[in-house]
Amino acid sequence: MIKAIHLELSFAEKLIFKDFSFSIEKGEKVCISGASGKGKSTILKMLMAYVIPNHGEIEINNLKIKPENINAIRKQIIWIPQNINLPVNNGKELMDLMQLSSHKNRVEALLIELGLEASILSSDFSQISGGQKQRVIIAICLSMDKEIILMDEPTASLDEDSIDKLISYLSKLKNRTIVSASHHQRWIKSWDKNIAL
Repeated sequence: MIKAIHLELSFAEKLIFKDFSFSIEKGEKVCISGASGKGKSTILKMLMAYVIPNHGEIEINNLKIKPENINAIRKQIIWIPQNINLPVNNGKELMDLMQLSSHKNRVEALLIELGLEASILSSDFSQISGGQKQRVIIAICLSMDKEIILMDEPTASLDEDSIDKLISYLSKLKNRTIVSASHHQRWIKSWDKNIAL
């Protein structure tokens, strides 16, 4: 499903990692863990081809990451970044922007699973908490039917109860490969595999 072979990456003169390899099977739920600056988020960006390693290669569903394959690879992936600054005021506008208006019922059901009221979709992002905004965005992204889900620090703005609800929901997903980056111990221990940096 996902193979990373002998990756090496450096920024300026700082070596992030060298000769780093891992594999993730279809349907596995994996957390990449490590201290800040170790390259957790960067690996997720590599899987989306937003960052290209200095050496090594990455293969996703038998497609090597190279210019002619990038669009085909990205179409298989849901990307949920940590820092989300959006040109929209609420969840409903975000769904319109992403052309997901037809997913409204699915998103509302997801919001309820994540401990929110469905009506929060219309609430102004400036009027709700960071954790509520994060869960709205996660629900919208998860409503897409993609095989691979990448989540960068999904617990960053969530309290423990919200984290438990998110773990519970993701644990029930079948045939979805989830790769997350986190240093939250409860999150790390909840998944099939931990890739420690």
